[in-house]
Amino acid sequence: MKRFLSLPKKVVLLLLVLLLALSAAMSTLWLQKTNEDFLLAQKEIRQQNQGQFLLLNQMFRNRIESWVELLVQLHQNEPNQISALAKTLESKYDFLQFNLQVEGLWLFESDGTLAFKSQDDTPPHILSDVKKAFDQQSSIKSTYCDNTCTEVMSIPILENNGSMSVFSLSIGLIDTLAFLNQSTQATLAVVHSPARAEIYKAKNLYIRGPLAKRQHEFVSHLIESFPDDLTLNTLLLEGTQLDVDQQTYFVALIPMTTANSDSDYVLSAHDITPIILAHRSYQKRIIITAAAVFVGALLLFYIMTNSIRKRLVLLASRLPLLAQRDYSQFAQQNQVAKHYFRDELDTLNDSAQELADRLALLDQEVLTKTSELERMAMYDHLTQLPNRNMLLLRLKQAVAKLQRRKGLVVLLLFDLDDFKKVNDSHGHSVGDDLLSEAAVRFQSVVRTSDLACRLGGDEFAIMLEDIDSIDGAIKVADKLLERFRSPINVGRLRFYVSTSIGLAFTESSETDVAELIRCSDIAMYQAKSLGGNSYQIFDESMSQRAIDKVALEDEARGALVNDNFSFALQPQIELDTGKLVGFEALLRWEHPERGFVSPGYFIPILESTEFMLTLGYWCIESAFKLLKKFNTYGYPNLKIAINLAGIQFLDPDLIPYLEEKIKDTKLKPELLELELTERTLVSDVEKTTAIMQQLIDKGFIISIDDFGTGYSSLSYLKRMPAHYIKIDQAFIDGMVNNDADKQIVNSTVAMVQNLNMQVIAEGIEQQIQVDMLKDIGCDMAQGYFIARPIPEAILFDELEKYCSDGIWQYPKPGN
Repeated sequence: MKRFLSLPKKVVLLLLVLLLALSAAMSTLWLQKTNEDFLLAQKEIRQQNQGQFLLLNQMFRNRIESWVELLVQLHQNEPNQISALAKTLESKYDFLQFNLQVEGLWLFESDGTLAFKSQDDTPPHILSDVKKAFDQQSSIKSTYCDNTCTEVMSIPILENNGSMSVFSLSIGLIDTLAFLNQSTQATLAVVHSPARAEIYKAKNLYIRGPLAKRQHEFVSHLIESFPDDLTLNTLLLEGTQLDVDQQTYFVALIPMTTANSDSDYVLSAHDITPIILAHRSYQKRIIITAAAVFVGALLLFYIMTNSIRKRLVLLASRLPLLAQRDYSQFAQQNQVAKHYFRDELDTLNDSAQELADRLALLDQEVLTKTSELERMAMYDHLTQLPNRNMLLLRLKQAVAKLQRRKGLVVLLLFDLDDFKKVNDSHGHSVGDDLLSEAAVRFQSVVRTSDLACRLGGDEFAIMLEDIDSIDGAIKVADKLLERFRSPINVGRLRFYVSTSIGLAFTESSETDVAELIRCSDIAMYQAKSLGGNSYQIFDESMSQRAIDKVALEDEARGALVNDNFSFALQPQIELDTGKLVGFEALLRWEHPERGFVSPGYFIPILESTEFMLTLGYWCIESAFKLLKKFNTYGYPNLKIAINLAGIQFLDPDLIPYLEEKIKDTKLKPELLELELTERTLVSDVEKTTAIMQQLIDKGFIISIDDFGTGYSSLSYLKRMPAHYIKIDQAFIDGMVNNDADKQIVNSTVAMVQNLNMQVIAEGIEQQIQVDMLKDIGCDMAQGYFIARPIPEAILFDELEKYCSDGIWQYPKPGN
């Protein structure tokens, strides 16, 4: 069960989350921005240190070059310029050491001999730089590091006699570092790494050159404090922030270009403790400000929404009273607006009160009509019998009782055979009266504990409970059949109506009532398929047959796709002349596994399905193809008769389709004969008659098949526009030995011809039948005696063999 949380609390919590998220987001952005600014400041410090170091280095070099240039100009006019210059250097050496931090001086004449040196030994790197200066005739500047680092400058001197000497000197980095310290306020030291910067650990750097003891200790302590995973490359590219003795330093390396190594650097350590403290203080102020804004916004929202919250809470507490139908209490707690302006809550309150008033009125009306509605929901308005809803309810209750006591629950499902003809012949009002009289009859066969229902149309059900065996249900079924053997009188009309009954029973409380109804329905249709006026008890084989029918429909769809359907053509001839007038196209199905499937088996199953419509159009298409072949083979006037199922004849697309085929093939419409059964004709007399007349107006031929097998053929015949009436084989077979059948055929032929129609006799199997039909004036005939249905594949071979000058050659009397 879900926990209850009031709407005002939900709103407050939602706003709380939103404000908290907004404050957190803004604080995060501010903090992130300050961190980025701080990192940017560190980057600027690193770049500034490196730039100033290079600038100071260049400045001191320029100062030395200027001094050398001035010294050379002072001795320019002396006859022995180099000797004079050497004496000046010797006299000024102490001055140079003190003021310019010069550590060594060498003056090389043009032939490479030393005119002056301040040291007994000349280092190899001095000689190397001097050689480069002679070769390149330009100043050579380099840094050389051993225990200490010095700047070495080798400057070419142009003598007054045109020769070139080289003045070389080494200078310590003390002044450069001192000035850099003054400009950056950083602690500086020259350090060295014996490996590449990418992999060398910063912790393993060592210090070059002399440093003050205190400074040396401080730098050594810094290096020892480096993290183990800090690399030299990180110090070079980014620098690092280091906490040492409660102070924070930003440490970075400035790369030096030395002649004998690429792993010498100037380490700079800036005390950024004040900056860090200011940065942290600023971040703290940001967080405090965000929290203050959050709390202030929350309080402001609470003050603004408190009144609305109270009104919402009151309205929410009143609304459940509507569900409890306590309308008077709801009205007593009605809110009265105490504020100057109306708003949506006032409108909602007024609407709720109006809704309460209308609900009170509606409840009163519902109470007065509940019993009437219950009866309408559970009883049939025509017969006043319980309906399907009541049956389902009582069936569930009866099946549930089987859990407590043994016995059977039996369901009898039945309808009236051929009831549709009553509606079609006499109208629905007479049909309704017939149903009411029938309901009275079968109510008389049930006990007070049983239930008799009307499910809809002419379909009824009887539920029997508390019976020990199926024999009791069979007795009820027999009584029911007996009740309907006597006619039912409706006004002056008398009807003989039979019924088909399906029985299904259960003794298990787990039975699904829908399945019980389905089983009884299957049994009822089994009884109907056996001719009606009987009962059938459901067994599993019936269900299997129903499943087989569904499977057969699926197989038929596949057969159409795989071209397993074809025609067998049975010739139709004029009896007087023997002239072949055409063929009846009989559908054949050659199943790849079952073999030949009889049309009498699959057509009744398929004719009420949507697939029959598709199959019917395939038949029409195939008939048009055959008619075109007749033209090609020289039989232009032979017609083809095809049987139309009721679902296709009533299809609104039939006539447009036929018109389109005539237009495409340019065939005469009178070459296509459309055969209809009497059952199709009586399904909807008015609509059927209209469609027949439209087809006749467009030139098509209409014939009525199986004439004489229905109940009311003669009453419909005079209303039906048709060209041919086909007399069923049952009458043709009987006319040889039965005078009654002969008189029926004779009368039918005469009547049909009087209505300007022609007669086709079906099922001719003997010469005597041919002779008798000729005597009574029958127009045409077909049957095995004339010719068996001819497979479509050999049709034209058979035509060449048996059709001569348009006359069909069939056995003559005595042959």
